[in-house]
Amino acid sequence: MKVLILAFLTSFQLSLAAQNSICVHETKTTHIICPERVSYLRAGDSSRIIAEVVPEHPNLVRVKATEPFEGKSSLAVVSAGAIYSLVVSYGKACPIEYCLESFSGKKAGTLSAGPVPEYVLEELCRQLLTQRSRHVRLRKTQKDGIVLRLNNIGQNNDWLFFEISITNTTAASYRIDGFNWWIDDQRQVKATNVQEYPVHPEFACYGVATIPAATTLREVFVLPRLSLPGKRILRLEMRENALGNTGRTLSLDIKNRDILKARPLK
Repeated sequence: MKVLILAFLTSFQLSLAAQNSICVHETKTTHIICPERVSYLRAGDSSRIIAEVVPEHPNLVRVKATEPFEGKSSLAVVSAGAIYSLVVSYGKACPIEYCLESFSGKKAGTLSAGPVPEYVLEELCRQLLTQRSRHVRLRKTQKDGIVLRLNNIGQNNDWLFFEISITNTTAASYRIDGFNWWIDDQRQVKATNVQEYPVHPEFACYGVATIPAATTLREVFVLPRLSLPGKRILRLEMRENALGNTGRTLSLDIKNRDILKARPLK
């Protein structure tokens, strides 16, 4: 089964696009020349690469590998009101300097719903997506060939990041009508008077809308930090866009102990 990751509305996916790639080595320093002062800099994996703004020249970034490594890391740079996401690989024959404006960037805007810049949330989502293992266990549901799973939860200040994966094992695409989040009581045997509290995500990393046949896609939702006292749960519902009332709906329950295990994102 092929695994795809949609990168709609984001420049932070670990893309293999050559125009946004740089090469680093552990014995020499690579410099990135920026058009203006660097206002934001973040290395994806600090155990692989070291990146810092040169104090004497605030428009200059120096990058170096800590040791030889396989695979890819990333580097996010904001300068002159634009955000650049670079894929970083290890190599021996690397240029010693790059011009930031030669790469593809996007305008660094802010969320209308809050003071956190959108590019910061995108970078934090990308950090969660690069986790090599799942730390949330047994949080999945499936129906008629569609599997909805919670993989990881991250936390940064007042935000929670929920990474989910959606697997379509059928031969037809699954069109998503929407996602609903709310706080609810755990299911009871007897009917009780309960109240549901809707929770509105502040940000969705990719805006996944369709799951092609035989494909797994991943998405990250950003929610305000919350706690679930007593027997309360956080419920995620995914609805299918289908004719009439024939769409498949999957519901996933997230417990407070899952949220308490959220990994810190920096």
